[in-house]
Amino acid sequence: MKRAFVILAMLLGVAHADPDPKRKVCVLEYRSGSSAMQGIGARLLDTMSKQTSLQLLGLDATRTQYGAELDQAIVKCGGEANCIANIGKKVGAADVVLVAVSELGDVILTIQRIDVAKQQAVTRVADSFAPGSSPSEDQVNGYLARLLAPNDFVRYGVIDIVANLSGAAVTVGGTNRGLTPIQPLKLPAPANYEIKVTKEGFEAFSTRIQLPPDGELKVEARLSKRGAGTAWYQRWYVLTAAGLLVAGTAGTVIYFATREGPADSVPVSGTL
Repeated sequence: MKRAFVILAMLLGVAHADPDPKRKVCVLEYRSGSSAMQGIGARLLDTMSKQTSLQLLGLDATRTQYGAELDQAIVKCGGEANCIANIGKKVGAADVVLVAVSELGDVILTIQRIDVAKQQAVTRVADSFAPGSSPSEDQVNGYLARLLAPNDFVRYGVIDIVANLSGAAVTVGGTNRGLTPIQPLKLPAPANYEIKVTKEGFEAFSTRIQLPPDGELKVEARLSKRGAGTAWYQRWYVLTAAGLLVAGTAGTVIYFATREGPADSVPVSGTL
């Protein structure tokens, strides 16, 4: 008998504003008398950790904060959104993603994202599977695309550009970012960015960096007067290090930019 296809996606509400893409989210699992799809909650958690910047709490991490009675509380809620929301509230989560597995001949997989403040499910995905089967990676990705807000999949990093001169124009990725000093920039990552810092009467600073997701990089732009001689960072023994990636302590890395024209960059440092 052909297995039933239950519901691909049901949108239960439309938020007036995109939720914080770095908010705390619990991923919990509820089983209604079924032992099928063992580890499905952990699979969902792992995929979310790779594709988003959400602060994720799996079942074990939630239990540590909530207490040993977490499993009993989940069972007592029976999948009711308002009850599950109270669990999320106790651990300071903005959302709870509840993965539920039950059996009605086929195995029924239901995943809902519960808004803790509203105490209701805002999105839900449900599907059915033949006994012994489980969703593919593509299916899991599809479920998440329907459960989470689009901006949840945009990851960010921070670039802090510091120049030795005030009033220098900063351009990042072809976009004018104002005059120095400027505030650190939060930008989509991973991505490559070309950075230029210019001021009339001074040699331009130019470099290209790769910004990792959830990383922070500091760019020190040193501009020298035109005709003032060769700055230390333009000398041959600095430029021969161009393109090297040097690992430091405590997750610190140093990037040496490739020389571009008469002016070059100084080291770019950051943390991952």
